[in-house]
Amino acid sequence: SYGIMPLAVHIASQLQAHLPPPLWELLLRAGGVAQAKGWPLYLVGGIVRDLILGRSSQDLDIVVEGDAPFLAKTISPEAVTHPRFGTAKVRFEQWSLDLASARQEEYPHPGALPQVRPSDIHHDLGRRDFTINAIAVNLSPTSMGQLLDPFGGKRDLEQRLIRILHPKSFTDDATRIFRALRYEQRFDFKLEENTRKLLLQDIPQLNTISGDRLRHEIELIFKEKAPQKVLARAGELGVLRQLSPNLRGDNLAQVQGASLTLSFCFLLYPLSRQEGESLIARLNFPKTTGHILSQTLALKEELLKLAALLPT
Repeated sequence: SYGIMPLAVHIASQLQAHLPPPLWELLLRAGGVAQAKGWPLYLVGGIVRDLILGRSSQDLDIVVEGDAPFLAKTISPEAVTHPRFGTAKVRFEQWSLDLASARQEEYPHPGALPQVRPSDIHHDLGRRDFTINAIAVNLSPTSMGQLLDPFGGKRDLEQRLIRILHPKSFTDDATRIFRALRYEQRFDFKLEENTRKLLLQDIPQLNTISGDRLRHEIELIFKEKAPQKVLARAGELGVLRQLSPNLRGDNLAQVQGASLTLSFCFLLYPLSRQEGESLIARLNFPKTTGHILSQTLALKEELLKLAALLPT
């Protein structure tokens, strides 16, 4: 689909055109340092997906089969490193460059945070949520731009499908249910049929996720360009009912561009006061936000009482 230009050259030139020249030079330097150490280096995740889709992105995720904090400090002395976790961050103007040592994950039980250990790029891609986020681009000078796509993510991008990597994906981490719906609506894709079946089957696994993590996923939905579409879809599939039986998500035409607190007010407004209070506790809101939501529900209850007193 890229004419006679080899895909590796196309991706590399696309990446170069996408980045400010100093940041491109930083990536080239990282590739050179890593190759001298014998460490394969890859661009991974959302930036690769967005490059293939021709969309812009300002988050760069890099995986190295080696020491990511060492690499980060070598290319940028100002890098913030976390040696214990094998990660580092380099900031350049509005751009964020995240480096991580390749790893694999195991989930001790559904909803648990994963246990990680060092590994290679294939295992690192295999721990990700969807095939479209499990594509890597080689950054080593001798292999610059080569695509590593062990799960068929490029094919799914072309076919506009959201597909999980393995059958236990939603069981391991049910927040992926919300993520699947965000990507589906953001890109105007469809859930791959087996992924859809497993998503519906694993909706009860949302009970294994902490309130803070669930709230964070909903906040990410509110930050989408069309949050109302994502929430309407979550309501249609019965995802929101798992949080509160009468939560629907189809009354949110107003939330685009609203603050997070106001958006949550709209989301909870159709609930009874008791249902709303229960959900506020379930999602473990910060005290101030929880108070505002409670007062909104109380005010609605008073308005309904006043309305009942008015002559018809």
